[in-house]
Amino acid sequence: GVRFNEHISSSSWTLPAHASLFTSVPDSVHGCVESDGVALSPQFTTLAERFKSGGYSTAGFYAGPYLHGAFGLGQGFDEYRYVAEDAAEFGAAEVKRWGLDPRAHARTHKGVTNPQVHEAASAWLAKQDGPFFLFLHFWDVHYDFTPPAPWDTRFNPGYSGPVTGENFFFDRSIRPDMPAADRQQLLALYDGEVGWTDSFLGHLRGRLEELGLDDNTVLAITSDHGTEFFDHGGKGHRTTLYEELIRVPFVLWHPASLEAAVVETQTRGIDVGPTLLELADLAPPADSSASSLLDLARGGALEFDNIAVSELYSVGNRLRSVRAGKTKILLDENQPEAPLRWYDLSFDPSEQRARRDFDAGAGQAAHQAFLKAQAQLMEAVAARPGAPASASLPPSVLEALRANGYLGSGDGD
Repeated sequence: GVRFNEHISSSSWTLPAHASLFTSVPDSVHGCVESDGVALSPQFTTLAERFKSGGYSTAGFYAGPYLHGAFGLGQGFDEYRYVAEDAAEFGAAEVKRWGLDPRAHARTHKGVTNPQVHEAASAWLAKQDGPFFLFLHFWDVHYDFTPPAPWDTRFNPGYSGPVTGENFFFDRSIRPDMPAADRQQLLALYDGEVGWTDSFLGHLRGRLEELGLDDNTVLAITSDHGTEFFDHGGKGHRTTLYEELIRVPFVLWHPASLEAAVVETQTRGIDVGPTLLELADLAPPADSSASSLLDLARGGALEFDNIAVSELYSVGNRLRSVRAGKTKILLDENQPEAPLRWYDLSFDPSEQRARRDFDAGAGQAAHQAFLKAQAQLMEAVAARPGAPASASLPPSVLEALRANGYLGSGDGD
């Protein structure tokens, strides 16, 4: 397919990134920036709603708690279903039976859900006899990192130490000064999870071929965030806006109209929706600054300003990044004396050398892009159709998030 090599998510955790993916607006506009009782306002039109109004059947199958319909992300789906192991065991109607069970929540990270997501998708696809829009959320690449054989040894076959990939975020032995061999094993297990999850995309494509749907189906493969392995001293996500957390994959596959290519131009998660709508000959969102990437995917150039804004206003963080090509400014509102710093990604791609010279050259250009993005964001917030609604989370979902450390911790989905 077409791989977009500089693709930037709107945030470093699941809820705001998915809300932006579905609405094509930045986090501050949709307002779902914290997990404490907020949900996407029904006044926003989601990607699923746009496909549904265009005559498409719509479905979504997900395996992580921050995709729950209580957060408003199910708008526009004919079927929107949680398919994690516990849900399959107890049934959605009986969620209260396991919602307060700490053992069930502990299994959330230990559980295996890729097969359930693929099974649900396969069954749903077999029933389709017209155009469809299908959203799949594969979650096993999220910690814990415990891929099955042969993926558990594929990337580090000779390891015999203590690291198992379990309890990644909470295990105090997984720390910056851990032995190099153990850290290599941790990365190998993560790579194993990525590879195993990727194999299910192969199974999905095979299912499309089996059903005779592959010639007229577009696959868009992306992620909401990355994972830090001590790149900046920490682990997990929902902690910073450095590249390891917001630069994510995006691959667009449709052999009937797209040739395989690698695109180095910066692109944004909010542009995925308009791209899919154009491929389906549906109208683009009129209430968004996002644009289609289809011309770029076909070898053309962008005709719009693709400055990428990412935000993290959660669990005590007040961060915004503005990425303009190979320059990136970080705003930290918790550092009022010196809130701005910038990085030259051409020479410092791992963001180890913060700079504060904004008077000339690349620093000045980065600052101008930042000011422009700030002004556009303020205008978009003022014009948004609605503020975030109350999530009215079911007690079972609230307890699941709390039991897994997602409320009030430095990490989350």
